[in-house]
Amino acid sequence: MKSCRHCDATIPDHAHRCPHCRGFHPRGNWQFQAFLVALVAATALAMLLLD
Repeated sequence: MKSCRHCDATIPDHAHRCPHCRGFHPRGNWQFQAFLVALVAATALAMLLLD
């Protein structure tokens, strides 16, 4: 169980919305997503420079 960051109610770990206040809880790790975006951008740049 985790705590809602909007209303401090106890909600299940897998919940993406609080059943009490309907606050949104994003899933995923933003650092990993930022790493993937940087990796794709670097790969695209390398492909453009090597052609």
